[in-house]
Amino acid sequence: MSLSRWLVAPVLTALLAVSDGTAADRSQCPEMFLDGRMPRIGGTLGQGVVLCNMAYAAMDSALTRGPIWSAEVLTEENLEVAQRTRREGHFYPDARLSPGSRGELADWKHSGYDRGHLSPSGDFPGSVAQEQSYALSNVVPQTARLNRGAWEGVESAVRGLANTDGEIFVVTGVLFPDHDPVTVGPDHVMVPTGLWKAVYDPAANGAAVYVCANTDQPDCKVVSLALLQKWASIDVFPTVSDAVKQAVMPMPAIEESPYAATVRAEQSRAPGFSWTDRRVRSVLRTLQRALGQGRD
Repeated sequence: MSLSRWLVAPVLTALLAVSDGTAADRSQCPEMFLDGRMPRIGGTLGQGVVLCNMAYAAMDSALTRGPIWSAEVLTEENLEVAQRTRREGHFYPDARLSPGSRGELADWKHSGYDRGHLSPSGDFPGSVAQEQSYALSNVVPQTARLNRGAWEGVESAVRGLANTDGEIFVVTGVLFPDHDPVTVGPDHVMVPTGLWKAVYDPAANGAAVYVCANTDQPDCKVVSLALLQKWASIDVFPTVSDAVKQAVMPMPAIEESPYAATVRAEQSRAPGFSWTDRRVRSVLRTLQRALGQGRD
């Protein structure tokens, strides 16, 4: 399904009951948010739990059994440390959430989906911060083609922007259908139909959002904060002006991941039909002889 088709369908916009801009919104790890204000989501279907970590914050939902969004501040200095940090980690259920309201490792077993980070471990400086990113409260079911392909390219593009401009604010989240969602595992972890990564760049005073379909043929687009808010009822950066929310800041091109490049190369090497193929020419000669005999 193309990105344009699934994005025009209604999404689950009433996920969480969140107050709008009160002091309580600013009290939980404010350093992770632009101006100390967390994203605002409309709705009353469930209560979100905000989880503060060393290098990111996430809001987890008992309804979806996973994160709704994850927020971080990317700086050039931290990315330099992250690049020197050995990438390793093990996925684990988040003990801060009660069993029965969270995702478990068993939910991904034989599911056919990757465990996809919202805030990627490659963003974080130091082994402890990277290990925290492997909590399932920061993980959603992603197709392998998206997780290892276009989404990895999105993450690389955003890190490149942070390295260029010094500091950016990033919030990553999910889109769900408004009915008949797909779930995996005994805990019914909800599978998103799409993922998005919103960026505010103070140096440019601009913002934009990468949005990708969570399919085996992922399609990605860059849209405005205003359009994302229309689709998902989320105000990602509440203190940003309406003018910035309506505009789409120029964003880096999505870089091709090594996995995507390998898949593309394998597809190009796959045997296909060719009129010049020796076997095809042999069949054509046989048909010509048969037709010639039929005219005698």
